[in-house]
Amino acid sequence: MMIMLTTFEKKEFVKRTPELTRRIFENEDDSLLFFKVLVNYLEKTNINNLQLSKLDESILGRPEEMKKYLLETLEIMAEIAAEDTNFATVYTTGQIAKYFGVSITTINNWIKEGRFVGVERTEKNSQARISAKTLWKSRTGKMYTVGNIVKEWEEEQEENLNDSDELLFLVEQITLYERKYGGNFESTLDSMDDLSSQEQTDAAAWLYFIRKFDELNVNRNSKD
Repeated sequence: MMIMLTTFEKKEFVKRTPELTRRIFENEDDSLLFFKVLVNYLEKTNINNLQLSKLDESILGRPEEMKKYLLETLEIMAEIAAEDTNFATVYTTGQIAKYFGVSITTINNWIKEGRFVGVERTEKNSQARISAKTLWKSRTGKMYTVGNIVKEWEEEQEENLNDSDELLFLVEQITLYERKYGGNFESTLDSMDDLSSQEQTDAAAWLYFIRKFDELNVNRNSKD
Protein backbone atom coordinates (compact mmCIF):
# COMPACT_ATOMS: atom_id res chain seq x y z
CA MET A 1 0.00 0.00 0.00
CA MET A 2 1.35 3.42 -0.97
CA ILE A 3 2.23 5.84 1.86
CA MET A 4 -0.17 8.76 1.42
CA LEU A 5 0.63 12.41 2.03
CA THR A 6 -2.33 14.34 3.45
CA THR A 7 -3.18 17.94 2.58
CA PHE A 8 -2.23 18.97 6.13
CA GLU A 9 1.15 17.24 5.82
CA LYS A 10 1.73 18.92 2.48
CA LYS A 11 1.09 22.36 4.01
CA GLU A 12 3.42 21.55 6.91
CA PHE A 13 6.14 20.47 4.49
CA VAL A 14 5.76 23.66 2.43
CA LYS A 15 6.06 25.73 5.62
CA ARG A 16 9.31 23.98 6.46
CA THR A 17 10.92 24.16 3.01
CA PRO A 18 12.82 27.42 3.76
CA GLU A 19 14.42 25.84 6.85
CA LEU A 20 15.03 22.58 4.98
CA THR A 21 16.67 24.49 2.12
CA ARG A 22 18.86 26.41 4.56
CA ARG A 23 20.04 23.19 6.21
CA ILE A 24 20.82 21.57 2.86
CA PHE A 25 23.03 24.52 1.98
CA GLU A 26 24.96 24.47 5.26
CA ASN A 27 27.55 22.22 3.61
CA GLU A 28 28.68 23.56 0.22
CA ASP A 29 29.84 20.22 -1.19
CA ASP A 30 26.64 18.46 -0.13
CA SER A 31 24.42 21.22 -1.51
CA LEU A 32 26.13 21.25 -4.92
CA LEU A 33 25.90 17.48 -5.23
CA PHE A 34 22.26 17.40 -4.11
CA PHE A 35 21.28 20.22 -6.46
CA LYS A 36 22.92 18.60 -9.51
CA VAL A 37 21.32 15.22 -8.77
CA LEU A 38 17.90 16.85 -8.30
CA VAL A 39 18.06 18.89 -11.53
CA ASN A 40 19.13 15.89 -13.60
CA TYR A 41 16.47 13.69 -12.00
CA LEU A 42 13.73 16.18 -12.83
CA GLU A 43 14.97 16.47 -16.41
CA LYS A 44 15.09 12.71 -16.98
CA THR A 45 11.73 11.98 -15.35
CA ASN A 46 10.03 14.91 -17.14
CA ILE A 47 8.90 16.48 -13.84
CA ASN A 48 10.29 19.82 -14.91
CA ASN A 49 7.85 22.65 -14.38
CA LEU A 50 10.57 25.19 -13.59
CA GLN A 51 12.37 24.93 -16.94
CA LEU A 52 15.56 23.77 -15.23
CA SER A 53 16.91 22.72 -18.63
CA LYS A 54 17.75 26.39 -19.17
CA LEU A 55 20.21 26.32 -16.28
CA ASP A 56 23.92 25.93 -16.89
CA GLU A 57 26.96 25.28 -14.70
CA SER A 58 27.27 28.98 -13.85
CA ILE A 59 24.37 28.72 -11.40
CA LEU A 60 26.52 26.50 -9.19
CA GLY A 61 28.42 29.63 -8.24
CA ARG A 62 25.25 31.48 -7.18
CA PRO A 63 24.00 29.83 -3.95
CA GLU A 64 21.08 32.22 -3.43
CA GLU A 65 19.69 31.47 -6.89
CA MET A 66 20.17 27.75 -6.28
CA LYS A 67 18.21 28.06 -3.03
CA LYS A 68 15.37 29.79 -4.89
CA TYR A 69 15.10 26.97 -7.44
CA LEU A 70 15.34 24.33 -4.75
CA LEU A 71 12.63 25.99 -2.65
CA GLU A 72 10.22 26.19 -5.58
CA THR A 73 11.02 22.61 -6.61
CA LEU A 74 10.31 21.25 -3.14
CA GLU A 75 6.96 23.03 -3.11
CA ILE A 76 6.00 21.52 -6.48
CA MET A 77 7.09 18.06 -5.28
CA ALA A 78 4.82 18.48 -2.26
CA GLU A 79 1.89 19.44 -4.50
CA ILE A 80 2.41 16.35 -6.66
CA ALA A 81 2.91 14.07 -3.66
CA ALA A 82 -0.42 15.15 -2.15
CA GLU A 83 -2.48 14.62 -5.32
CA ASP A 84 -5.13 11.91 -5.13
CA THR A 85 -4.62 10.95 -8.77
CA ASN A 86 -1.62 9.32 -10.37
CA PHE A 87 1.23 11.63 -11.30
CA ALA A 88 0.46 14.33 -13.82
CA THR A 89 2.51 17.35 -14.81
CA VAL A 90 1.67 20.40 -12.71
CA TYR A 91 1.85 23.92 -14.13
CA THR A 92 2.11 27.36 -12.55
CA THR A 93 -0.41 30.07 -13.43
CA GLY A 94 2.32 31.77 -15.47
CA GLN A 95 2.84 28.68 -17.59
CA ILE A 96 -0.90 28.16 -18.03
CA ALA A 97 -1.27 31.78 -19.17
CA LYS A 98 1.33 31.15 -21.88
CA TYR A 99 -0.34 27.95 -23.09
CA PHE A 100 -3.81 29.56 -23.17
CA GLY A 101 -2.53 32.78 -24.73
CA VAL A 102 -3.97 35.04 -22.02
CA SER A 103 -2.67 37.04 -19.06
CA ILE A 104 -1.99 35.65 -15.58
CA THR A 105 -4.78 37.92 -14.32
CA THR A 106 -7.21 36.18 -16.66
CA ILE A 107 -6.08 32.77 -15.40
CA ASN A 108 -6.60 33.88 -11.79
CA ASN A 109 -10.07 35.18 -12.70
CA TRP A 110 -10.91 31.85 -14.32
CA ILE A 111 -9.84 30.08 -11.13
CA LYS A 112 -12.17 32.33 -9.12
CA GLU A 113 -14.98 31.61 -11.58
CA GLY A 114 -14.42 27.86 -11.20
CA ARG A 115 -13.47 27.31 -14.82
CA PHE A 116 -10.54 25.14 -13.74
CA VAL A 117 -12.56 22.40 -12.08
CA GLY A 118 -11.42 21.73 -8.51
CA VAL A 119 -8.64 24.34 -8.48
CA GLU A 120 -8.64 26.88 -5.67
CA ARG A 121 -6.23 29.45 -4.30
CA THR A 122 -6.31 28.45 -0.66
CA GLU A 123 -3.74 30.92 0.66
CA LYS A 124 -3.52 34.66 0.04
CA ASN A 125 -0.86 35.61 -2.54
CA SER A 126 -0.06 31.93 -3.16
CA GLN A 127 0.33 30.81 -6.76
CA ALA A 128 -2.06 28.07 -7.79
CA ARG A 129 -0.69 24.84 -9.27
CA ILE A 130 -2.79 23.31 -12.03
CA SER A 131 -2.47 19.65 -13.01
CA ALA A 132 -2.43 18.49 -16.63
CA LYS A 133 -5.45 16.35 -15.72
CA THR A 134 -7.49 19.36 -14.60
CA LEU A 135 -10.64 20.03 -16.60
CA TRP A 136 -11.07 23.53 -18.03
CA LYS A 137 -14.55 24.82 -18.85
CA SER A 138 -14.81 26.94 -21.99
CA ARG A 139 -17.32 29.79 -22.42
CA THR A 140 -19.53 27.43 -24.40
CA GLY A 141 -19.55 24.93 -21.53
CA LYS A 142 -17.35 22.37 -23.26
CA MET A 143 -14.71 20.71 -21.08
CA TYR A 144 -11.08 20.19 -22.06
CA THR A 145 -8.16 18.81 -20.06
CA VAL A 146 -5.32 21.23 -19.47
CA GLY A 147 -2.94 18.58 -20.78
CA ASN A 148 -4.67 18.51 -24.17
CA ILE A 149 -4.51 22.30 -24.47
CA VAL A 150 -0.81 22.25 -23.62
CA LYS A 151 -0.26 19.51 -26.21
CA GLU A 152 -2.03 21.56 -28.91
CA TRP A 153 0.12 24.59 -28.02
CA GLU A 154 3.32 22.54 -28.27
CA GLU A 155 2.27 21.06 -31.63
CA GLU A 156 1.50 24.54 -32.96
CA GLN A 157 4.92 25.80 -31.83
CA GLU A 158 6.61 22.87 -33.56
CA GLU A 159 4.62 23.51 -36.73
CA ASN A 160 5.54 27.19 -36.68
CA LEU A 161 9.20 26.26 -36.23
CA ASN A 162 9.04 23.89 -39.21
CA ASP A 163 7.35 26.60 -41.30
CA SER A 164 10.07 29.08 -40.32
CA ASP A 165 12.79 26.64 -41.38
CA GLU A 166 11.09 26.08 -44.75
CA LEU A 167 10.62 29.83 -45.30
CA LEU A 168 14.29 30.44 -44.58
CA PHE A 169 15.26 27.74 -47.10
CA LEU A 170 12.97 29.22 -49.78
CA VAL A 171 14.31 32.74 -49.23
CA GLU A 172 17.87 31.46 -49.57
CA GLN A 173 17.07 29.66 -52.84
CA ILE A 174 15.25 32.67 -54.32
CA THR A 175 18.12 34.95 -53.31
CA LEU A 176 20.64 32.67 -55.06
CA TYR A 177 18.75 33.00 -58.34
CA GLU A 178 18.35 36.76 -57.93
CA ARG A 179 22.09 37.10 -57.48
CA LYS A 180 22.82 34.78 -60.41
CA TYR A 181 20.63 36.73 -62.85
CA GLY A 182 20.98 40.20 -61.32
CA GLY A 183 17.33 40.87 -60.51
CA ASN A 184 13.99 39.32 -59.61
CA PHE A 185 12.28 36.63 -61.66
CA GLU A 186 9.87 38.99 -63.45
CA SER A 187 12.62 41.33 -64.69
CA THR A 188 15.00 38.57 -65.79
CA LEU A 189 14.06 35.06 -66.94
CA ASP A 190 10.32 35.73 -67.04
CA SER A 191 10.82 38.57 -69.52
CA MET A 192 13.24 36.70 -71.81
CA ASP A 193 12.00 35.09 -75.04
CA ASP A 194 14.75 32.63 -75.94
CA LEU A 195 16.01 30.70 -72.92
CA SER A 196 18.82 28.18 -72.99
CA SER A 197 18.21 24.73 -71.52
CA GLN A 198 20.00 25.80 -68.32
CA GLU A 199 17.94 28.97 -68.10
CA GLN A 200 14.74 27.01 -68.63
CA THR A 201 15.72 24.67 -65.77
CA ASP A 202 16.56 27.61 -63.54
CA ALA A 203 13.32 29.38 -64.46
CA ALA A 204 11.22 26.33 -63.52
CA ALA A 205 13.03 25.88 -60.18
CA TRP A 206 12.97 29.60 -59.39
CA LEU A 207 9.23 29.87 -60.12
CA TYR A 208 8.58 26.79 -57.96
CA PHE A 209 10.40 28.35 -54.98
CA ILE A 210 8.49 31.61 -55.42
CA ARG A 211 5.12 29.83 -55.50
CA LYS A 212 5.97 27.69 -52.44
CA PHE A 213 7.06 30.83 -50.59
CA ASP A 214 3.79 32.63 -51.41
CA GLU A 215 1.73 29.55 -50.52
CA LEU A 216 3.45 29.13 -47.17
CA ASN A 217 2.96 32.80 -46.31
CA VAL A 218 -0.75 32.62 -47.17
CA ASN A 219 -1.15 29.57 -44.89
CA ARG A 220 0.70 31.28 -42.04
CA ASN A 221 -1.37 34.47 -42.35
CA SER A 222 -4.64 32.50 -42.42
CA LYS A 223 -3.76 31.04 -38.99
CA ASP A 224 -3.18 34.44 -37.39
